Amino acid sequence: MGIPKFFRWMSERYPLCSQLITENRIPEFDNLYLDMNGIIHNCSHPNDIDAHYRISEEKIFIDIFNYIDHLFTKIKPKKIFFMAVDGVAPRAKMNQQRGRRFRTAKDAAEAVRRAQQKGEELPKEAPFDSNCITPGTEFMTKLSLQLKYFINKKVTEDSNWGNIKIVLSGHEVPGEGEHKIMEYIRNSKAQSDYDPNVRHCLYGLDADLIMLGLLSHDPHFALLREEVTFGPSKKKKHGRIESQNFYLMHLSLLREYLDLEFSTLRESLTFEYNLERIIDDFILLALFVGNDFIPHLPSLHIAEGALGLMFKVYKKTLQQAGGYINNGGLLDMKRLEMIFKELGDFERDIFTSESDDQKWFKGKQKSHLEQIEKNKNNKKLVLTPRQKGIYEKIKQLVKSQSDEPEHFPADYPARDRVFIQNLAKELRIQQSVGCYEGTEDKHVYVQYDPEVESDGDMRMIREKVFRKYEKADVIEDDDAEAFEEKERQKNELKFVECKKDYYKKKMNIDYDNPEQIDKLIGSYVEGLQWVLHYYYNGVASWGWFYPYHYSPKITDLRGLERFDIKFELGKPFKPFEQLMGVLPEGSKHLLPVPHQELMTNPDSPIKDFYPTEFELDMNGKKQDWEAVVNIPFIDQDRLIAALDSSEHRLTKEEKERNTIGQSLQFTYDPEENLTYASSLPGFFSDVSHCRCSMKVFHLPTLNGLKLLKGLCNGVKLGIEAMAGFPSLETIPHTGALQQHGVNVFNSESKNETMVITLKNQFENRKTDEIAKEIIGKRIFVGWPFLQEAKVQAISDEYCKYEFDGVKQITKTVHRSDNLEHWRKKAEKLEHVYNKRFGTITGTVEVVAHVLMLKGLKRLGDGELVKEYANVGDEVEYAMQTTVSNIESEDPRFEERPPIPVEEEFPIKTPIFFLSSPLYGSPGLICPSSEKNLAVKLAIGSNGCKEPDFGLLIAQDFANRVKYYPSYYVARELRMTGLTLSKLTASLHVICRSTDQRVNLGLNLKFEAKKQKVLGYTRKTKDSGWEYSEKAMKILEQYMETFPEFIEALENKHKDEIYSAEDFYPKEEAVERIRAIKEWLKTVEVRDFEKVSLDAEQLDKEAIAKIEKAADEYNKRQCYRQLIVKNVPRHVLLKPEHALTRLQGQNFSLGDRVVFVQNSGRVSIAAKGTVVGIEKSNIDVLFDVSFMSGSTLGDRCSPYRGMTVPGSALLNLTQKFLDSNNYKESKQGNNSYNHSRINQGPIRNGHNHNGKGHNGNGHHNYHYHSYNNYYGRGGAASRGGMQNHGINGSQYVRSLNSNRSRGSSGGMNGYTNVGSPRPRSYIGGSIYPQNNFRGGRGNGTGFLHRGNSRGGHFGNGFSPRGRGRDDGKT
Repeated sequence: MGIPKFFRWMSERYPLCSQLITENRIPEFDNLYLDMNGIIHNCSHPNDIDAHYRISEEKIFIDIFNYIDHLFTKIKPKKIFFMAVDGVAPRAKMNQQRGRRFRTAKDAAEAVRRAQQKGEELPKEAPFDSNCITPGTEFMTKLSLQLKYFINKKVTEDSNWGNIKIVLSGHEVPGEGEHKIMEYIRNSKAQSDYDPNVRHCLYGLDADLIMLGLLSHDPHFALLREEVTFGPSKKKKHGRIESQNFYLMHLSLLREYLDLEFSTLRESLTFEYNLERIIDDFILLALFVGNDFIPHLPSLHIAEGALGLMFKVYKKTLQQAGGYINNGGLLDMKRLEMIFKELGDFERDIFTSESDDQKWFKGKQKSHLEQIEKNKNNKKLVLTPRQKGIYEKIKQLVKSQSDEPEHFPADYPARDRVFIQNLAKELRIQQSVGCYEGTEDKHVYVQYDPEVESDGDMRMIREKVFRKYEKADVIEDDDAEAFEEKERQKNELKFVECKKDYYKKKMNIDYDNPEQIDKLIGSYVEGLQWVLHYYYNGVASWGWFYPYHYSPKITDLRGLERFDIKFELGKPFKPFEQLMGVLPEGSKHLLPVPHQELMTNPDSPIKDFYPTEFELDMNGKKQDWEAVVNIPFIDQDRLIAALDSSEHRLTKEEKERNTIGQSLQFTYDPEENLTYASSLPGFFSDVSHCRCSMKVFHLPTLNGLKLLKGLCNGVKLGIEAMAGFPSLETIPHTGALQQHGVNVFNSESKNETMVITLKNQFENRKTDEIAKEIIGKRIFVGWPFLQEAKVQAISDEYCKYEFDGVKQITKTVHRSDNLEHWRKKAEKLEHVYNKRFGTITGTVEVVAHVLMLKGLKRLGDGELVKEYANVGDEVEYAMQTTVSNIESEDPRFEERPPIPVEEEFPIKTPIFFLSSPLYGSPGLICPSSEKNLAVKLAIGSNGCKEPDFGLLIAQDFANRVKYYPSYYVARELRMTGLTLSKLTASLHVICRSTDQRVNLGLNLKFEAKKQKVLGYTRKTKDSGWEYSEKAMKILEQYMETFPEFIEALENKHKDEIYSAEDFYPKEEAVERIRAIKEWLKTVEVRDFEKVSLDAEQLDKEAIAKIEKAADEYNKRQCYRQLIVKNVPRHVLLKPEHALTRLQGQNFSLGDRVVFVQNSGRVSIAAKGTVVGIEKSNIDVLFDVSFMSGSTLGDRCSPYRGMTVPGSALLNLTQKFLDSNNYKESKQGNNSYNHSRINQGPIRNGHNHNGKGHNGNGHHNYHYHSYNNYYGRGGAASRGGMQNHGINGSQYVRSLNSNRSRGSSGGMNGYTNVGSPRPRSYIGGSIYPQNNFRGGRGNGTGFLHRGNSRGGHFGNGFSPRGRGRDDGKT
């Protein structure tokens, strides 16, 4: 199916379905399903057109891990995480797979050929062959091993992964990924204990997923996918995943849109209107325009309105059909044929409009009398009796000057409708097409407009027309109809000849041979039934396939009930059988050597299956990827026989790859304590003390149960839907299908849109009454994606109403400048809903000024209270788009009282200390006899004082990278400020001879979008736009390379778009403009990173200095254990509480931070330095490498960087929660007034009581220090100090042991990128498994979930482990 076209069509017809998701506005989902092949392809070959692109398997695997983890972290499923990789597909799918893989090999070879023709030197390494993403290849076998390793690691180490069931259905398990997912959903839904309101999220790029989600008939279903763009900006950018926008397509909204689309049938159907059955028929209709198993019907193209046409045909047909067409996956052939009959008329119209010797009007205006046409050419007018009557009626209308329209019947033939239109045009009166009330039957009507001046000239013109028509000859209808029938028959013969030519050229079928045609039609109808069975019930036959590259003509799909459709289930192909069935010769290296010979040996019995040259037929499509790949179909029997003859030569490993496997289930089991071996020894480390239980996963069994097709009992719909699942019904509305020019993808749609018109529930209400009712209270804004907010003020065109200092509502009249601002804001609110979302709100008369709910805030005593945006961060919403109450509250945002401290902080709970001088120290709760808590902390050799190298380097960067105001730059470059502004923004120039518009600006600033380009531009409040030296250098190059262009721009300032002729003579303008465009490509200005105006980043040079400083710092670090007693709860931060306690922090470049969450892609307690800030996202260069690390857009070494939300970090430089100076209140100003640490020197081996002032708001903390610092010795530990790997790159000495337990595992860093070997480390990271390319540490890490084994803090520091908590081994 044309994926982007289908998605675009759906998005423009139903524009509210897709929601751009932000971090705290994602519904809660029970189950997350990943259709994995899209991820695998994205991570392995993101740039197929670049013949130079190379990528290692290790990089692919890590990118896949990161992508999976990113999606998991974004959705956070509560129950099931199901990953499905494509296994061996049904034979019906193999046709498409075969065509795609042959095309891929051809395109790859072509890219290499073009590069070599240009004299480019290509890398010696072989490029990645994406055809290896097929079951049975070595790559897929390796990937399965990597995925199992990754899941075991995440379940062991990440609390979010450990709390749910994880299923991996790998390439060894037959079936396409999405259909394995749907089989699980189908079977689960048949169980008696199935929750009718289970919340599904399915990730994938296939348009099929929309259909599969709909046919589940579970309304709480959303599709997750990356942002889709079209037009000039559609080129895919391969940036960091953290900057990738994701959308949720809510099927709950799509269901309601479809109900609006077909609700006109409610009154006209002779049987019960049932939305679920309508949805089933919608799924069937979508198959006609394309799917993966049978080709699309001729003449039906999404881009040319095929779906809209089919909807109209369906609405018309269903009223006479007597029932629905798709009965839960079973076709009603009689009703299906009625659809094809109506579509057949359209096919004839298409033929007529495309006929080379057309004598008829385009479209549906069919035959006209040849005699009339001839007489017209002879300037002699001939009318039929009916046309004479039409003339008399229109003449009477004009003579009487009546403003009442004259309507003509809807059943008038095309020739008479055209006659009416032409006559109205000659008489200069209005004519149009309309529908009679309550029907969709269109008819022509004419109307006299009294407003049109009837002067003497107009009367003379009309009298001349009247005289011409009075003299016209009239011929009898019988003659006209006879001639029309003759021409119809003539046209039918041409139509048949066209079909004969289609069948002969496309499929070598003789149209006059009924047996051949019947076989084709029977195969196509079988295909429709096979696909529906596959969608609704699973595979009907593993061996069935459609044996043609093209479909029948629609007009030949008749007599469908004569076909007796039966399928034999059979069994799946073996992996090597599928590989041999889909791979081209160019990918033979992916096969075992004995099978390669079957492709290349001239004497091979199946050599003909692998042509190296083949035809690509566009078949009416416009995009290259839509072409039909004309290659021969494989003969299954011949293929298997050939493979059997060479199977004995396969190795043991190859035979193992050629078998069928089973799905696996992974769960956290605290009783497990194994070592999971590395899947890439030398690159990944073993997972020590693995707590993951891995066993075979079995689908829910039916055991006599029937699949449930339709809604479950107890399902919640509409306004009762589960929290976060939007519904149009939360505000009364109506819907109508019309041309609206909705702008979803940065251009106005030419298709029809289901336009929603909201009923304004605040209409005719006084603004002051609304203000008294809702100011200070919560409402829900952003319909239909409702979000909670608190109303700060209400305004209308004249006044603003808000609380004064004593909670009294005051009324402030707008100043003149504020009045204009208010009107523009109101117009914009209305415009966005209208043009982006296809929703008519009506005039915005009242605006609500609200503070959005940010989330929950945890107070010092543990109470959870709602936290709204700060005053000053108000957001405006049209009052008619707000809702006062909702049915389903989101439990994630419910306020809760504090729980007892012993319940909130049980023994072994990981924490971070929030009081100086130990601020940010990681630790664990340990037993205490005191009223307050006791903790064990990890303290560095320099205490908790963080180094300041980051701040010093950031300051040096600020001094080094200078920016200059625009007036200075313009003066230095000797150009006007206006020219500078135009060159550095977008500068559009039209080449009129080619009608192309090109952008010749440098795109260094974006005023409307409030964006800049890092390192080149910035905007300050004082001096406006400023430019760096790098920006000035590019401008100088521009001026030197194209001086005539710059000079012309200086002399021809204008607001409208320039033309090429404004700069160069007409004869050379196009070539000169093209030269500028090519030069801009070499500068690569389009690839510069665009960020918001308040974003900050250090450059690569500064980050390299920080890396070096961090490495040196870590070499000198060593750690000891400290016990602190009598600690109040507000001084401790649990990782789970980070989101609710760390929202208000400030960050600056160079700040030291520590990662404080126990889930996600960064290890808990990993320390780093802030090197970038963009809104709430922080770029951190971590002190050590870790598996999920990135290069931050090629700004740091591999595996060292990560963009993380600010709420996941504790800022160690700006101590936001330091109990010595931090206060907290429910009103929003956080304040603590509890305690202060007064720590004297800590004596080795002795307790020390911190002295403080009891009863004065201060608190005594009692310290207990162990008598050994971590050593800095050689490879083997001395004096019993055991080495333990932490996060792979880090080593920690044992605190407690006085006897040797082992020796260093060798270098555990990224030795290939020069990472230094830290002598010892704690607090920087926690997991021992992230070792890369080196020896393996033999111990565990701090705060590791259940993996401490007599380690540096003993087993008691494993929050989910079973060790002792006294620090002994």
